Amino acid sequence: MAEYVDIAYFLSKDLISKNSRDEIYEKISVTVETFIECDLVTVFMLNEDTEKINCVKYYENSEFIKKDFEVMVGEGLIGSVIENGESLISKNIKNDLSDIYYELEKQFSGMLSLLSVPIYAGSLVLGALNIYKRETYEFSEEEVKIAKFIAMLGGIFIYSLTLYENANLLYLRQKEESGKVANLLEVSKLVSSSLDIASVMDYSVKSLMNFTKTDTALVYFKDKSKNKFCYEFFDCKMTGCSIFGGNINCYTMTNFECQFIKCSAESKILYKCADCSFLKDTPLELFKGYMNPPSVVPDSFRLSDCSCLKNLISDYPSIYYYSQSNDKEGTETFYCMFKDIKKETFIGISIKTDKDFLGFIFLLSDKKMEYSLEAVDFMSDISSIISIAAYNVQVLNYIEDEHLETINSISEAIKTRDTYTGAHGGRLINYGALVAKKLGLSENEIKNVRYAAVLHDVGKIGIKDSILNKREKLTGEEYSEIKRHPEIGYSMLKKIKFLSHIANDVLHHQERYDGKGYPCGLVGDDIPVVSRIIAIIDAFDAMTTDRPYRKALPVKVALDELEKYSGTQFDPKVVNAFLNVLKIIEPIEPLVYDES
Repeated sequence: MAEYVDIAYFLSKDLISKNSRDEIYEKISVTVETFIECDLVTVFMLNEDTEKINCVKYYENSEFIKKDFEVMVGEGLIGSVIENGESLISKNIKNDLSDIYYELEKQFSGMLSLLSVPIYAGSLVLGALNIYKRETYEFSEEEVKIAKFIAMLGGIFIYSLTLYENANLLYLRQKEESGKVANLLEVSKLVSSSLDIASVMDYSVKSLMNFTKTDTALVYFKDKSKNKFCYEFFDCKMTGCSIFGGNINCYTMTNFECQFIKCSAESKILYKCADCSFLKDTPLELFKGYMNPPSVVPDSFRLSDCSCLKNLISDYPSIYYYSQSNDKEGTETFYCMFKDIKKETFIGISIKTDKDFLGFIFLLSDKKMEYSLEAVDFMSDISSIISIAAYNVQVLNYIEDEHLETINSISEAIKTRDTYTGAHGGRLINYGALVAKKLGLSENEIKNVRYAAVLHDVGKIGIKDSILNKREKLTGEEYSEIKRHPEIGYSMLKKIKFLSHIANDVLHHQERYDGKGYPCGLVGDDIPVVSRIIAIIDAFDAMTTDRPYRKALPVKVALDELEKYSGTQFDPKVVNAFLNVLKIIEPIEPLVYDES
């Protein structure tokens, strides 16, 4: 069975540096053929100006063939998928299509069975990914899930490119609005290149504050730890319902009747959710406040606390004004929410995707501010980009979870060989992350330290138990065998795609700053910084932990040893950072300070 992390890696590894739609369509097609057995893959994209759907990629027998073929929205199976945003499966197209559409489809593909899934970007249906077989064939549930996953990732790349192109086109056409468009372009590029929601949020919010001339901003996100996705609460009686698979746009189904809340079929999902009693009780946590000077703001609140907030869950920002008489809609509610902040103007912008409400951005000003429709449009554009960034993070978090499961499995394997090494890795994660932050390393480097902390001794899996757990002093031959574990670990990790980038850090974690370490004898800054961090926290934890051949040393003795060998065995900068870190954290058991 295909692993989703492998699918994501295969699809995305060549697309980060690409800037052509055609390259994206082709990579989507090749990915499908790689992970789903099929005879033909096509990609159809919607032209919103004409409501025509064009075949942009036709991939058969590992070759791309040009096919000028189009249908209208709602025509045939593909037209229906794009119109309704729902997947369709036909194991026999001839039986499922009217004669006129079957002849059209036959002329185009000559295939008999079809799996068609929509390509989404947020709430927009961009097109359809279609997978064919020549003979009658019933696509499995797993194949459907894989197709949806590929279409989802493809949609992210297509939409990110579209955002960039649209912003660039605006820049060329509207130079007189260069400040606004340049901001939009920069935010779009940041979303396309950054995996860090905090960086995207900082730049986006500051751009909004500058554009709106507001002096305060507050960002609240829904607390995912206390909430499930909305669709997990539905009690739908429909046979074959796809809601629990993650598709929440059930209201498009014929004769839809939801058991959780009654919603009209013409309502968009987030508008009808604004009346949902579950959503009203959703806690939102403060992500970050942008205030000068700082003010007291609520760390959290619920939608039910603020009657007008449900009106903000829309595609456009809402603007409210506070007045003593409370004669304007919404002013009293906002004043109650932020009673300790005396502001005149409140702008509420929702952060959302088509499947979930994520949070709010509030912009506040001491003055009464008036905004044109174009200004509101710009705020809406920025919020859309932020929502795409949040959507990207959700997908990447899913992939990250898959990575962590793999790491945990490896960690468990280490524990079965050496109990000390297993527990030891857990302690090093804490030390390593704090030291890396103290040194000012990037988020990616901090993540590498965490991974390397768990896996630096993975090579001990290849060492004999009789040597690994020996209580007596090792012989020269046995010590030489132990010294092989960095190279064994390096060889193992190089074969795992998403861990190969830390293999070098694991290889060099036994190097010395003066060049007398192993396996390569690297000197000073030639040793990777992650390896230098691991070397120090590894040595400290080893000294302060019971080992088969000796009892733990007092913390003070271990710290004296680190200082003694700073500049020879250890990097002085990292030693200093570690000493500073130990002053502000509680030592992890079994560490005991010696007060004598």
